Amino acid sequence: MKTYPGCQEFSQLTTDMLNVDLRPVTAKWHRAHKAGLLDSKDGANDFRVDLASLQVKLVSFCESLQIMAYGTKQTDRKTPSVIDDEDIKGCFAPVTFGINKFGSGSIANADDINSTEEAEINARRNHYGIDKPVGEDAVGMSLSGGGIRSATFCLGVVQVIAERGLMKEFDYLSTVSGGGYIGSFITSIIGGGKDYSDIGKPYGPDTEQIRYVRQNAKYLSAADFKKRWSMVTGTMAGLVLNWSAPVSILAILALLGNLLATHFSESIWLSIAAVLASITVSLTAIYGFTLRFNVGARLASQILAWAAGCTLFTLAGFVSEKGYDLFSVALSSHWEISGYMAVWVIVTPAIARFLPMFRAATTKTLILNGAILASGAIVPLLALATYYLLRIVGSMPPESAPVLAWAPEWFVGTNVLISLAVFSGVVAMFLDVNSTGLHKLYRDQLSNTFVQESEEVRQLPLSSVNMAHKAPYHIINATINLPSSRNRTLRDRRGDFFIFSKHWAGSAATGYERSTSWTSNGKEIDLSTAMAISGAAASPQMGKSSIPTLSALLTLLNVRLGYWIKNPKTVQRGSPGFRCLLREMTGFGMSEEKPWLNLSDGGHIENMGIYELLRRRCKFIVCVDGEADPRSTFEGQLTLVRHAQIDFGVRLEPRLDDIRLDPKSNFSRTHSHLLRIHYPATSPDHQPDIGLMLYLKLSLTGDETELLKRYRLVSPEFPHEATTDQFYSEEQFEAYRQLGVHVAEGVFSSALLTENPNPTNIDSWFMQLAKNMLEPTR
Repeated sequence: MKTYPGCQEFSQLTTDMLNVDLRPVTAKWHRAHKAGLLDSKDGANDFRVDLASLQVKLVSFCESLQIMAYGTKQTDRKTPSVIDDEDIKGCFAPVTFGINKFGSGSIANADDINSTEEAEINARRNHYGIDKPVGEDAVGMSLSGGGIRSATFCLGVVQVIAERGLMKEFDYLSTVSGGGYIGSFITSIIGGGKDYSDIGKPYGPDTEQIRYVRQNAKYLSAADFKKRWSMVTGTMAGLVLNWSAPVSILAILALLGNLLATHFSESIWLSIAAVLASITVSLTAIYGFTLRFNVGARLASQILAWAAGCTLFTLAGFVSEKGYDLFSVALSSHWEISGYMAVWVIVTPAIARFLPMFRAATTKTLILNGAILASGAIVPLLALATYYLLRIVGSMPPESAPVLAWAPEWFVGTNVLISLAVFSGVVAMFLDVNSTGLHKLYRDQLSNTFVQESEEVRQLPLSSVNMAHKAPYHIINATINLPSSRNRTLRDRRGDFFIFSKHWAGSAATGYERSTSWTSNGKEIDLSTAMAISGAAASPQMGKSSIPTLSALLTLLNVRLGYWIKNPKTVQRGSPGFRCLLREMTGFGMSEEKPWLNLSDGGHIENMGIYELLRRRCKFIVCVDGEADPRSTFEGQLTLVRHAQIDFGVRLEPRLDDIRLDPKSNFSRTHSHLLRIHYPATSPDHQPDIGLMLYLKLSLTGDETELLKRYRLVSPEFPHEATTDQFYSEEQFEAYRQLGVHVAEGVFSSALLTENPNPTNIDSWFMQLAKNMLEPTR
């Protein structure tokens, strides 16, 4: 240092760099690395922020060394971006939005739908002063299904985006099921004239509207005993009323059965069946000759069909009479039978619990499948038992009336059956299966929580929502159940995509009509009703999720959140009656041409709510996925990928490895993923378009707050607790909401927003995300 005086300056400069600038960063992130924080992309993003700050100091240090050594400095060349400018430019070319009038996914009145939706979007853009070319670059948000779990998670995400002033940028809001709770909340609050500040403040204190939702998170619970008792009695009354028509039919059959039993014994039924079986065999041979010589084959087949039908009818008569005798004997020994059944009920769970073979996954699957098949047999067995009991009642002789001191003289078997058949039949004639199901209870409870305005607003028709033009254009997704459709694709899917919106409702299968045309009980569908239909998860018919063996049992038990709506293309008066109930039970006669159409949860066909946004060719989409996915199968997202490519030719290629749960740590590496949307050309004269989708997944990465870590210790299933749990406590509600806040804040990280940490529009936000999150194509 004495010989070379510059070394003293070098020593001081280097020591300061090591001790003051470099060591604090390495010490901080060494501890974070040991704690596993860098295993997640969120933690790595924070690391990148510190590295970027350190890089500035390192560059300055290098420049000082260059001056010391050479008397001048040279500027470092910047590392090239992972994704080049041409690739970015291609992702931000404008896209004309609207339903395609040509090719796959086209619909007849696309022009009318596009013009009304564009007018709504322009009115909202003008209200907020958003300067965009008319008809270009639509921005959509989808809120997925998943009950109150998804609703609370989506609420947290929406609050962050609202707090950053970007919610006003969204043109479309597409919701399914639980996402529809918050979607309808936004439409009622913002569309009613309030500001996004009324639903923002993700870090508190709660606004009045958010506090009300939090306090009523147990939306299915009654406020007091009176309300609870009314809910119980209303549910039971609907259950009994639904049984009126089956009881009437069974009473009539019991009358006929007793009448025939006086003239036809078991042996006569069997003899007639034998004769008819012989005739059927002979006719089969004759039918073979007609096929050989191609003469009278059609007539012969019809005669053969009648003969076979009569044979089966007489065999059924024999079996019925034999069963009736056995049932009578069993009824006299009911205590013995009841004892055996009680023993099995007690012993079977113990056997299943303690024997090792019942713990295997394959065995559990077999038991579950067996239980489903057994459940399917309950309804016919119960109907048969009821038929036999009614026959016993109908066989009660006149002389038994005096034995029953309380009974009038006319109280004899035949008269009882006739009275029961007539009374039940009259009740069934006036049955409205929409009112007797659980829909009304479900709708009212949801409305009281998420559509908070006056009763007039809760009854507000869809055509009258968002008159202030402040909220996005809301598309509420449901499933129209079509297991009997002539269209093979619809029959395989067991349904089609059905939407409700301010101006239009319908599906590709039924056609789209003005929302004012879709009615039930003479009333236009309102926001609360559409929200409840979209969330009708438990129904006998559930699109691709239907279990045919359970449909009859669910109908019998009145587990029916679905809804029957009048087809505006048909002439039909009154209300959906017992025939609709039979269709729910069997799945027969449920096609797009029928006067009454059955709707259920939108998640029964597509649970993300993105399908309709892709149909409208949105440029930017934020998808909030709050569905239950404990095994990271991404069923909702990948079902959407399949439908989009088959129906529209829209290609999505998500890379989900970083979001997929690590089996060792039980954490994901990130909550989010940005992917391209490849829209096909709308005509031979146009080029394909590219959109961008930001996918936010309900997940944990390990860097969450202590409140979330504590809740996971209390509830290890978090954040994928069962959707059947719809009674959230304050802690549970806050855990999911805060997780939504945490996930949303991750995509506003300084490491991702390297140019402007506070973007003022969606384009600026997505531009920065694209530069830091997109995978290159070149």
